[in-house]
Amino acid sequence: MSNAADELEQDVEASRGRLDRTLGDLQSRFQGPGIPRDLADLKRSGQAAGEVVERFVADVRVNPVPALLIAAGLGLLVYDVVRSVRRRPAASYAAADRDLAENQPDRMQARLDEGLEESFPGSDPVSVRITK
Repeated sequence: MSNAADELEQDVEASRGRLDRTLGDLQSRFQGPGIPRDLADLKRSGQAAGEVVERFVADVRVNPVPALLIAAGLGLLVYDVVRSVRRRPAASYAAADRDLAENQPDRMQARLDEGLEESFPGSDPVSVRITK
């Protein structure tokens, strides 16, 4: 029984050691230069993004025609997509399928028979033939 107690005590001590190391790592991350450095990196990346935007605006001011052509092309693309979506809503797809000649009730039975004939052709050793 003392062996089991000794093993439990060793496990507890090992767990405490791991917990102390984990807490020490976390404490060093929060107190060290890591967070201020991360904030400075974030500020620099924000400044870099601002510089990119400023350069883009300056390029547009220098060459407005290409920028206007690109904007017009994107606008037409968006307009075409919106117009095509409004023209054919999702409900019309089902209606369009229903109106197809091959999907009429009298043709459906013939199509099912054709499919069955394809699945079980007469040349198979075991043949199934549906007759009306």
